[in-house]
Amino acid sequence: MRFLFRSIKWFFRSLWRVINFTRLLIINLIFIGIVLAIFIGLSEETPETTIQEGALVLDLAGKLVEQPTTPNPADQLMEKWLSNNDTTREIAVSDVVYMIQQAKQDPRVKGIVLKTADLETTSIGKLLLITKALDDFKQSKKPVVAIGNFYQQHQYLLAAHANTILLNPAGAVTIQGLGLYNLYFKSALEKFNLTPHVFRVGTYKSFVEPYIRDDMSSEAREANQRWIGAVWQQYVADVSKARGLPADAVAPSKEQVLARLTKAEGNAAQYALDQGLVDQLATYDEMTDTIRNFAGSDEHDFRHIVMSDYLQSLPPRYQAVTNKPQIGLLVAAGAIVDGISQPGTINGDDLVKQIHTAMYDAKIKALVLRIDSPGGSAFAAEQIRTALLAFKASGKPLIVSMGSTAASGGYWIAADADKIFAEPTTITGSIGVFGMFLTADKALNALGIHADGLGTTDFTGISPVQPLPDHIKQIVQLNVENTYQRFLDLVAEGRGMTPEQVDLVAQGRVWVGTDAKKLRLVDELGSLTEAAAEAGKQAKLTDYQLTLIEPELSTRDKLLRELFNQSAEYLPSSVTHSGLGKLALQWWSAGNQALAPLNALQDPQGIYSYCPVCQQ
Repeated sequence: MRFLFRSIKWFFRSLWRVINFTRLLIINLIFIGIVLAIFIGLSEETPETTIQEGALVLDLAGKLVEQPTTPNPADQLMEKWLSNNDTTREIAVSDVVYMIQQAKQDPRVKGIVLKTADLETTSIGKLLLITKALDDFKQSKKPVVAIGNFYQQHQYLLAAHANTILLNPAGAVTIQGLGLYNLYFKSALEKFNLTPHVFRVGTYKSFVEPYIRDDMSSEAREANQRWIGAVWQQYVADVSKARGLPADAVAPSKEQVLARLTKAEGNAAQYALDQGLVDQLATYDEMTDTIRNFAGSDEHDFRHIVMSDYLQSLPPRYQAVTNKPQIGLLVAAGAIVDGISQPGTINGDDLVKQIHTAMYDAKIKALVLRIDSPGGSAFAAEQIRTALLAFKASGKPLIVSMGSTAASGGYWIAADADKIFAEPTTITGSIGVFGMFLTADKALNALGIHADGLGTTDFTGISPVQPLPDHIKQIVQLNVENTYQRFLDLVAEGRGMTPEQVDLVAQGRVWVGTDAKKLRLVDELGSLTEAAAEAGKQAKLTDYQLTLIEPELSTRDKLLRELFNQSAEYLPSSVTHSGLGKLALQWWSAGNQALAPLNALQDPQGIYSYCPVCQQ
């Protein structure tokens, strides 16, 4: 027995030594690699980017965002080490617009080539900001040419504003309309003996429906049909106007599609040409020849300017000028969360600090808050609103500019602005509140697992493994109702309405910008440019500088980011391009995407003002 004990002890001691040695070896190798990478990076001179004349290629490969997220260093390292994809994952809409604006007067830019093949699905509002810039660019008489093998619906909205649309003879244009579909889990939860406890105020607050129903309610169907139909009408109207086509060429009936496609003998590309959706069917070589006519030749390609190089060559868009008064621009993009946040979310505490920065900065005379958020934590939204009220109390104007979405908690933080601007396709409203808990006591009981214990009051032992007591249900519902009433009151005060008037357009109902203006939820339809002009007007400024307010990275974060960037650049390609590397990256990304929706559910009281359908 003693021998057996010693053998087991020796085995685990040896195993620990091996694990510890391996751990230290990996850490030291990474450290040496980082130091070596920094040394190499410092010893090399960064070549200046020289822009030659040619066509500016807007290769919008990635995701259009209001403001690029700042990923944590670990995510950056995994991305750089394990991915061989060099395309931009996030593209700021403002960067694209800025490049188009600068290219209009830039003699080096002979025209624009629009490539949308790898552009991810995005909101119509973001796309329309770019199309407006393209229309303005065309006034310079420089051509805009869209090229592609296929055009999906969102991609085609951009292409429609080109002077010439070229399509591969084997390609297609797919315009199918807008839809809103969800999974519903009521029956599944019943089969697994999981009990959802839902608390809400608002007839149209449909966030919780997938957990208590197996289909969409008539109220949700009515509300969703209203806003999604309005957005679709704006899409059809914009494309029809840009291409000079009748509406039924953009959004035909099924009978029209079948008849026209039959006439084209089933050829989707010919169908697009016949309907005027594209100007020419062309192979890549033919597309290149067309562009050469205005851009010039460059060996086997046309002379071109890479988008990232061109942006880098331009002066900073929000560079502060010391002798000018400033209007602060603060971007609030993503779900509103309380506590630790992930990239792409709005951390309440961080945003409050930035608002205070603008309030105490004597050079900043007004603030434009750009919102692109479906809401989230009611508690965090209230902290942001309180900070904005303090900003207004300092005597500085506060203007809100709504992006694609400013709904639920996103509207909560907007309501008190001196003036609210929205895009025609902005999704806003969704003034409603809910709370939700899931208990698994029945599922555990079915497995023979039971929870029991005792406490000194009726409020101890509340957990997912025990039934939710009736008095707790009543408390949560009262809290939800109180939060909803506060929501009505703050909107009423901010918008000059009565709570009863707000309740008529609230109840969780979603509205588009055009409807929101009629209902007095917003003041004007306009872009960030108009919002900034209004801020300048209210601050009585004739000349000002728009200054972007961003959180400052700590010295530690800056160092870590630089270390990870440098070390990843010099990792052998055999690792980054390996099948194992790709598999690890897929696992890493899938995990992040799966957990991302949970970031919105971090309210300390479990009360939320959130509109998930507003992001779809």
